[in-house]
Amino acid sequence: MNRVLIILLFAITKSFSQIQVELYFKDGCENYTRKLEYEISDLNSPGILTESINSKVSLPSRGTYLVSSSFLKNDKVSSFNLTVEIKDFHFFVDTLLIPRIKFTTDSLVQSRYWDYFNCDRLCNGQEIDFYPNGEKRLEGSFNKGKPIHLVEYRNDGTKERSIWYREGYLEYERIEYFDKAGKLSAYATFRKEKNEIIKRVYNAKGALLNREVVSYKN
Repeated sequence: MNRVLIILLFAITKSFSQIQVELYFKDGCENYTRKLEYEISDLNSPGILTESINSKVSLPSRGTYLVSSSFLKNDKVSSFNLTVEIKDFHFFVDTLLIPRIKFTTDSLVQSRYWDYFNCDRLCNGQEIDFYPNGEKRLEGSFNKGKPIHLVEYRNDGTKERSIWYREGYLEYERIEYFDKAGKLSAYATFRKEKNEIIKRVYNAKGALLNREVVSYKN
């Protein structure tokens, strides 16, 4: 077979094997649908990101994907992560609900400002966010925008992660991980020593699984 024809057939086959995805985002605070650019990655292949163009991406296969995006409002940038299940073989169009509780930074590049907001209100005390199906998405305690303890849930209502922060900072003190049944599967502790953070990971019974040094920035 002619080499050019083989290359052409390969390109056509590859193109048809891709899933064309188009995502939109409904703002749960304002009942407004936003068209945003985003990054998407397969949760089974972490670290490999695909960036959208005009809210569209081409993905190689079906599966569960992590979607990360942000938008600018009142000189503040609100960021959020969502998961989406890609099921269709060729075309997939969906509108995802933006969480009400969002991590927010200043739009100025050099600014070190950050806080958590529940819509336009600074998070303070106990805060809860929900999935469209009514299950909890996130609950936690905050002190003037800074998280103290957050609990993240899966779409089915099972607990996924429980996170404790160093008060006033975006630094972990402890993270607990839960399996799909909501049972504790592992946990990690974080201890700052000079310019390093020592992370230790344990199984549910307390046996040490791993120890690593995490870089620390003031």
